[in-house]
Amino acid sequence: MSKYFTFLSWLSLLQKLGKEKQKILSPRTLWRASGLTCAATLKAIQRLVQHGQLLKLYKNTYANKLALPSLEEVAMFYGKPCYISFESALEAHGVLSQAPQLLTCATTRKLKNLTTPLGEIVFHHISPRLFNGFENDRGILRATAEKALLDYLYINLKNKKPIPSLNELNLGQMNNKKLKKLAKNFPPNVAKINNKRDKRL
Repeated sequence: MSKYFTFLSWLSLLQKLGKEKQKILSPRTLWRASGLTCAATLKAIQRLVQHGQLLKLYKNTYANKLALPSLEEVAMFYGKPCYISFESALEAHGVLSQAPQLLTCATTRKLKNLTTPLGEIVFHHISPRLFNGFENDRGILRATAEKALLDYLYINLKNKKPIPSLNELNLGQMNNKKLKKLAKNFPPNVAKINNKRDKRL
């Protein structure tokens, strides 16, 4: 490639990267793809951010505006290993009618929450033994309804937050066998609440 990139050249490169499914970009990726010097690449990134062609997600990480990632994709990239759970997964499965306007994820890492132009992501730390019970949908890991419920109960109890009445949750689709199997990995207080739910059905 030419050592001198015009703005249109950068747009063409971003389109090319987008077709290659490169939605989340780092300065290193753009430096290698353009063939420019590191200094020239960093200057170009500033210009592309100013013009809205790159969205800064967090330090040294940008969203390609010409192939915009979803908030879920950003979570998978930033929080790896992580999966969507708690309120977000419960809403997706129809267990909660409403969830906060943010994405809730479980991770074995200790991460700060992330606020981006695409939305906010909340990360809850869980132990490796609880990192299971999720499905892979084209690279997006999401807890099953049963695991999301147990994660939700667990994190609220752990953080000493009030737990909504089970009457407020649509639990009809829950698979009791799966719930009981998954609950064995959780502390006794989580299993106790789940047993109350079991008696209610």
